[in-house]
Amino acid sequence: MSELSVINLLIVDRSRSDIDHIAKTLRGDGYEIELIDTDQAEAARSAIDYQPLDLILLRLADDLPTIAELRLMVAETKQDIPIIVVVDDDYRQQHKPARLLEEGADNYFHLDDADHLMAVVRKELRHLQARKREQSFETRFKESETRTQALLEHIQEALAYIHEGVHIYANPAYLRLFGYESKEDLANIQLVHMVPPGYRDALKSVLRRSIRSGKLVEPVELSGVRSNGQTFPILLECAPTRMNDEPCTQIIVRDVTPEKSAYNQQLEDMLKFDDLTGLYTRRFFVETLELNHDGTVLYLLLTDYAAIRYALGFEAIDRFMLEAAGLIKGMLAPEDLAGTFASGVVAVFVPANSASDPFVLAERIRLAVAEYSFKINGKLFTTTCCIGLCKMHDSHDSAIQILAHADRACEAARQKGGNQVETYDPPREEARSGRAAISEQDEASIRLIRNALTKGRLSLFYQPIVSFENAEEARYKVYLQLLDEADQPQPMDKLGAVAVRYGLMGALDKWTVIRTLTALMEIQQATANSPTLFVRLSQNSLTDKDFLDWFIKRVKESRLAGDRLVLEVKEDNADECFEETRYFRACLRDLGCGLALSHFGGKTHSDRLLKELLPDYIKLDGSLIERLAKAKDENSRRSMALLTQQAQQLKTRVVAAGVSTAPQMASIWQFGVTLVQGNMVAEAGPKLDFDFKQYAG
Repeated sequence: MSELSVINLLIVDRSRSDIDHIAKTLRGDGYEIELIDTDQAEAARSAIDYQPLDLILLRLADDLPTIAELRLMVAETKQDIPIIVVVDDDYRQQHKPARLLEEGADNYFHLDDADHLMAVVRKELRHLQARKREQSFETRFKESETRTQALLEHIQEALAYIHEGVHIYANPAYLRLFGYESKEDLANIQLVHMVPPGYRDALKSVLRRSIRSGKLVEPVELSGVRSNGQTFPILLECAPTRMNDEPCTQIIVRDVTPEKSAYNQQLEDMLKFDDLTGLYTRRFFVETLELNHDGTVLYLLLTDYAAIRYALGFEAIDRFMLEAAGLIKGMLAPEDLAGTFASGVVAVFVPANSASDPFVLAERIRLAVAEYSFKINGKLFTTTCCIGLCKMHDSHDSAIQILAHADRACEAARQKGGNQVETYDPPREEARSGRAAISEQDEASIRLIRNALTKGRLSLFYQPIVSFENAEEARYKVYLQLLDEADQPQPMDKLGAVAVRYGLMGALDKWTVIRTLTALMEIQQATANSPTLFVRLSQNSLTDKDFLDWFIKRVKESRLAGDRLVLEVKEDNADECFEETRYFRACLRDLGCGLALSHFGGKTHSDRLLKELLPDYIKLDGSLIERLAKAKDENSRRSMALLTQQAQQLKTRVVAAGVSTAPQMASIWQFGVTLVQGNMVAEAGPKLDFDFKQYAG
């Protein structure tokens, strides 16, 4: 169940019995309901304005407020309240799910499906809490940034940010050092003009090295020029960073006059190190993450921090953090960075070149903290910690987003009872949801896909898979066809890639499955013999945790024999999502459905995938068959022969896919392949009426 156990719920409906039914269902799932119900727009507006709401349930009816009206009410109050639409039998056929979402609903459920209601409520509450946590995290970080900005304004270290050679920020210490009165005086002055001509090549060199390496470079000794023309010796260090989300270079300039050197070193240490624990400061840690995205972040929460502070006081908590920091530092490799991040929180960055394995290190720290005896004020006590890991695989993530992901994993470990290590696992659709700008071409494809889903501009085509051994075996590969506004078919190879990239292919997969099951049911009613249909499954659906439950429910509702349906997974997707595919295979076996691995045979370890996944079919890629037909390489032929022989031993049927020429057809016989799909046999068409008997014998 969701972490939130009390729901402040607004139901907009006129049916008292249905309102009571919904409330009773949710209470039966363990929730406490603070209920407000109304069928009037003004009463709904008042509740949204003045009541602390978690969810809004809206019944579709002509005399009730619309989705758009409620969405506007919520938007005007600047609140985050999910709107869930209640769909009854009268409106089920009139309102397609895609249209409900386009009109502003966050989700929907059918009134007569209690399981659907509970699943939707749990999901929306989880998402709501996740958004609130991230918003809280961002707020705290912005407050920290404000404090950091204030620190920059007041420290004595001369610091500036440079973009395309021009100053975009300089703190008062920098202005004083070079003799300028205001930041506006530096607005149009290039950095190279802050040093004499003889030092400009050296300055340009250190800037180039910093940008190319993406890291902080060693300080370089130069000479500076003040506004009055006076020169003085300086030590300059720079590092690529970001300001206002723009790439720039941070420079720190020190006057290396001998009497000031010790003072400058002290300022540097204050900026980089926490004076209590000796760990890096939050500011330095975050800047380091911005510079280096190649590694893993550990977000460590000391469980009893608040209890110790309350029971023993601030002096005791300082001692506790000092001992904990020493314990953690002792387990780090020289390349690892540890910093204080918040009260009772230590963040560790393990770069890719570190000798430490981040997962092993996290477990070592967790065990060491649990076994360590802290001695403070003559008292002996133990504590535990929760650790969240985030592998920084996405270079588009900001440092704060990476830390938010690690914090989310840490919270998951805490909710599971604490003293655990959890790894952040990004949802595939979220990972592909578009942090980078969407191109105009992709945007047009996305609109085309969404319009096709909303307006029903989709259809299925079927290509026969012929058996040269048994004329009674009817099989078809199912292809999805998408039409544009002019009813012209569009190429699904390009559209499919865009749909996968932006997380839309899951909806297309579900549409294809539903239409395929419908076609099979219609055939079953008309004739005793139904064909076996092969439906491709995208990576979006393979990694969607909710898809499998949805699929199982749809198959059971159809009352069809499971062996009438075979799901196809590309070999590349099965390899990348091996655990998901293996679990999917087990569930398909329970249903009686089949699994096919398509585009198969192109990997050096294809034989191992075959042995581990035990698919019902493998479909050899057409390009592979073409190469075998043309090549005289006996090693390639021998490898293919061994692969097909292994498949036959495992009772896996082998399909030659994409066969379009006579030489390809001839080349497959030597490998014992008797199932063939391709234009050489028959092209795809809109009907399931192919005469398989013509290829018998």
